[in-house]
Amino acid sequence: MQSDTLIFAPVFNERGTVGALADALLALPLRFDLLFVDDSSTDGTTEYLLSLAAADSRVHVIVRPGKLGVGSAHKLGWLYARIHGYSRIVTLDADLSHDPHDVPRVLAALDAGADFAIGSRFCSGGRTDYRGWRRFLSGAGNRVASVVLRLPVTEHTTALRAARLDRVPPGLVESVNGNGYSFFMICITYLARLGLGIVEVPIHFRDRRRGSSKMPKTAVLEAVQSLFRLALDRRRIEPLRLPSESERQCPVCGAPYRVFMSRRELVCLKCFGRECKESIWG
Repeated sequence: MQSDTLIFAPVFNERGTVGALADALLALPLRFDLLFVDDSSTDGTTEYLLSLAAADSRVHVIVRPGKLGVGSAHKLGWLYARIHGYSRIVTLDADLSHDPHDVPRVLAALDAGADFAIGSRFCSGGRTDYRGWRRFLSGAGNRVASVVLRLPVTEHTTALRAARLDRVPPGLVESVNGNGYSFFMICITYLARLGLGIVEVPIHFRDRRRGSSKMPKTAVLEAVQSLFRLALDRRRIEPLRLPSESERQCPVCGAPYRVFMSRRELVCLKCFGRECKESIWG
């Protein structure tokens, strides 16, 4: 029987950590399903996850044809949760920078009444292993975002998050215009401006011990551009409607994962196949 909670992590060449992550998550005393979106890893991650899914019905895997962006992977995770009728979603990184044992803590924040919970390095009690330039960059970036965006949070960029799907308008997250790391800041801005109840849960953010960072060199510039675009654009947020079941079907790859990126453009979050189509606001 399907759980009401989906835990999601995007992966690309995480064979050194994804086994430990999956083991820790599946050992949690919770009922949930686990989804991985793999951007065609070349280090054995894909094969490991497919074998895990074959052995455990709680585990699901979507393999995409290449690196299509961490933000687009998260949008696909949210769309998958909507399509399959989950009531809660938890997202986190696959490199063990997020402690799997913090998953019950962010879910407990939802149980206590929050609409959306963030695992925060920067709120009271939060910690990070980053040192030197990386610590300065992440800390300064979030402080600037707090000042410019004036949101009720200290953490704008972490991927450890939990949400009650009935409280987040359908199409809001799934159609965010950002496929890279700016996705996280855009999302939290939209949710806060809609008045959702957001709670920060202090976490210990750990530096990865295996593998290498997947963040592209352009990520900082992309984040700065998104930050000032959000600061200047104060228009009322109007989520694009989610496509109907027939509209979701991609004519390129056949998967049911298309979303509207504008009133006229449908994009498949699995393969990025596009088709222009008339639509209306929902």
